[in-house]
Amino acid sequence: MKRLVPARVLGALGVLGGAVLLAGFVGFPAELNPLRLVLWYLGGIAVAVAAFEPQPAISRRLALSATIPLGLASACAILWILLGIGRESPFSGTFGLVGFWAGLAGWLAAALFGFVAARLGVLWRWASLALAIGSLVAITGMDRLALTSRDNPTLFAPIALAGIAVAGTAWLLLGAQIAVGGARPRPTVVDDLHRRAQA
Repeated sequence: MKRLVPARVLGALGVLGGAVLLAGFVGFPAELNPLRLVLWYLGGIAVAVAAFEPQPAISRRLALSATIPLGLASACAILWILLGIGRESPFSGTFGLVGFWAGLAGWLAAALFGFVAARLGVLWRWASLALAIGSLVAITGMDRLALTSRDNPTLFAPIALAGIAVAGTAWLLLGAQIAVGGARPRPTVVDDLHRRAQA
């Protein structure tokens, strides 16, 4: 089945998503922050969609187990961001609590995708693992976990920022890999031994 959006376009969206996540470290305009976050989530979805074409050749079950949660969690987070535009204090109250769970689901889904992608080997394993680990570490900075805050910064503040930086870089690199056509099934050691035995 032919993909509706070319892989290069999906890869470029992944690069953009990783780049705008990293842009938060260099003074991205606060009023454009919702757009930045939406582009980040869309970039992750784009990478997952592009990777899903070759991944089922290795394991369709594993590919689905990572792609579906990432898509659903990202879509929920995007919806929350859009509904929060114009609200005076979107991070407080029940709406803020919903945003916390949406954000947590997004980070966990990204970590799951990273671990599964590393297992399947279609995407760069080291970048996939970086995405998984960075996403898990980034969770430590979420406000409602109270591990750190602006008023009471702790060691978890720089740790969480490092996780975000690693995850953003990983999304950027995975998007770049897809954009240049480098996402394809790779033979495992078992495959190589089997091929040599038949030669």
